Amino acid sequence: MNSIINYFKEKRRLFLSWLLSYVIIIIIALLISSIAYIQAVRVIESEINDSHVTMLNQLKQTVDTKLNDIEKILKTIMLDKNINKQNDEIIDPIYNISMLDAISTIKTCEISNSFIDDIFIYYPNRNMVVSGNGTCGYLEYFDIYYKGKITDKTAWINFLKKKHVKEFCPMSSLNTENPNMGGIVFLQSISYDNYTKDYATLGIVLNNKFLEQSLSSFNGIPEGNSVIVNSKNELVAALKKKINFDVTDFKIEDSHGIKSYKNGKSKFELVYINSDIVDWRYITIIPRAVFAKKARDVINVMLLCTLLCLVGGFIAAFIFAGRNYNPIDNIMQIFLKTGKFKFDKRLSEFKMIENSMLNIIDENKSIVLTLEQQKSVLKSNFLNRLVKGYIKDSVALDDIFNTYGIEFKGKDFILIMFELEGLGVIYSPNGSRNEENAIELAHFVIENIMEELINKEYDCLFFEVDQAMVCLVNSEKLSGDNQDNIKNIIINGKNIIMDKFSIQFTCSFSSMHSTLEGIPDAYRECLEAAEYKLVIGSNNIIRYSDIHVFESNSFSNAYSIEVQQQFINCIRAGDFIQAKQVMNRIFEKNFVNSNISLDMARCLMFAIINTMLNTINDIYTVVDNKFLENLNPVHKLIQCKTVYEMKEQMDSILLKIEDYNDTKKKGTSSSKIKDIMAYIEEHYYDHNLSVSSVASEFDLNPVYLSRFFKEQTGEGVLNTINKIRMEKAKVFLKDIELNIKNISEMVGFLNSTVFIRTFKKYEGITPGKYRELSNIEYNS
Repeated sequence: MNSIINYFKEKRRLFLSWLLSYVIIIIIALLISSIAYIQAVRVIESEINDSHVTMLNQLKQTVDTKLNDIEKILKTIMLDKNINKQNDEIIDPIYNISMLDAISTIKTCEISNSFIDDIFIYYPNRNMVVSGNGTCGYLEYFDIYYKGKITDKTAWINFLKKKHVKEFCPMSSLNTENPNMGGIVFLQSISYDNYTKDYATLGIVLNNKFLEQSLSSFNGIPEGNSVIVNSKNELVAALKKKINFDVTDFKIEDSHGIKSYKNGKSKFELVYINSDIVDWRYITIIPRAVFAKKARDVINVMLLCTLLCLVGGFIAAFIFAGRNYNPIDNIMQIFLKTGKFKFDKRLSEFKMIENSMLNIIDENKSIVLTLEQQKSVLKSNFLNRLVKGYIKDSVALDDIFNTYGIEFKGKDFILIMFELEGLGVIYSPNGSRNEENAIELAHFVIENIMEELINKEYDCLFFEVDQAMVCLVNSEKLSGDNQDNIKNIIINGKNIIMDKFSIQFTCSFSSMHSTLEGIPDAYRECLEAAEYKLVIGSNNIIRYSDIHVFESNSFSNAYSIEVQQQFINCIRAGDFIQAKQVMNRIFEKNFVNSNISLDMARCLMFAIINTMLNTINDIYTVVDNKFLENLNPVHKLIQCKTVYEMKEQMDSILLKIEDYNDTKKKGTSSSKIKDIMAYIEEHYYDHNLSVSSVASEFDLNPVYLSRFFKEQTGEGVLNTINKIRMEKAKVFLKDIELNIKNISEMVGFLNSTVFIRTFKKYEGITPGKYRELSNIEYNS
């Protein structure tokens, strides 16, 4: 019990309120169900009553049908002329014949109606009784057929002489006027249209078994009883002879219905209905306990179901309340962990969550406000990521476009990029405006002028990417034929900007792409076109479609080894005039009189720079370090953005070297090769042995040493060192007591993995495999 109380204490108000709500719903449902059950009990009682009334009504119809047949018999006998003749005192000759006919008629009526035991006609004026069995004196008839059943025959005869109109007399041995003749006697006085005033009396004795069987057939309750009484509450017939109360006490006024009756401690329900033919009343007597048994069973079932529903409902309410509360509890725990939840015992969980959500909404509003303030920056950042191909989800793009107010009317796109080359009149080193503001102003000028011109025919969107202005052109009427028109618009805008602001810029634009996924490709095309200014120079308009790539123009044809060597030899020989002529021929062949690809131009540019630097390093040993520091050829050549700038720098470098070469000569010593080889042989085991250490040992430039050594020996210094080490290693590998790691350290390798890789490079197999093969050869 304590655990249950603690559980409820741990749960907050929301859980208890939900639990209480579920319980109230269950109680309401039970109340409604109880009302329905009560109504069902009433319906059941009504159905039970209706069933008893129906059965009683069937009993009435069955008996009334037979009683109606008595009416027919009455008419048949009263209208029969032979029977009427028997009342005459004068005996006609045909009396005997008519008497036989009368007896035959009566007998026929008895035989055709099985519920009739006897039919007789009492003629008072002749003291004679006629029946289906024949004729005889009235005393003899009752002595023969009803012997011992009539105690006072005189009283009975006097009763028969009275006037009777469709009178049913219940027979009782206790009543001299109502003798027990085995059943109910129907009496009817017969009058005649002649001079006599006496009456004949028709008597029809009903079979008592017929009534008892009828009462038994339509009595559905064994504990009950069915009776028939007349208007005087005299018992006409009864299913059970033993009756616990006096039927004469019945006080019923309605023609049919149900009435409660109490006799001492016994309670009964009387279901009754009046006959339509005679003054009889059919009554079914049902003990109240039996009558209410079905209703009590339903009530007991109802109470049991209600109890089960209450217990099960409370358990279900507890379970569902706990299950529904768990998500709320989880949400509260999440808020608690994130620090967005303020716990207050005075408030319900929903109120605390509401307060936390309001705080979050306020924070979100603040964030949205900040985002709105930075929307332009975010928009530019989004477009940067779009053109660079960082956004792949095309479904999310529609929502992002709506967020930033971007609408593309057409499916085709062209990307244009503007790169500043000169700020013109808007910037002066001695002016008040700094360079950063000047660049921003230049971008503003380019954007506004170009946007105004392009928007006249197309839709465009300007934004900044990596310090360059980018314009995304889109329109429904955009097609491949519009590129020339766009180029003319850009030329017009470029002239306006140049005339008014003297701003120089390179413009490159892509080919047309038909999907959003093609925008990153368009941006790459712009970058490639912009890089082509390396070939054609700055301050130009470059279309990606104008770039030509010639597959057949190989690098060896553009800048052959012979040409490189010729250039180097000219500088070595001091023939700088010839060196300039060689360089001029290279530029004229590849950049002036040829459409060279961007990749080829870039390779050729770096190749020329590499040749120039190698040549300068070649003369490093005979040139003062101070001179080379002032010359700084590496920095000057790498900083060149176009081949034309590079040519100017190379002309300048050659001129300065030429001036310096006039005062100094370079010299070399062939004996140094032997010294270098001897030094390598002596120090092959030193893991620090390298080109730099050898050059340092002989006071030479490492690059010059490598080139000088290769020219003299045909191999590089590092290659020679590795070959000597591998030869030594093969000798050591024959000694099986030495492992690979020891051998690698003995030949100058700190890492056995590097040694194994180097050995395999020069020998084609691993050291272990070499040792294995050597042992096989030695053993064989």
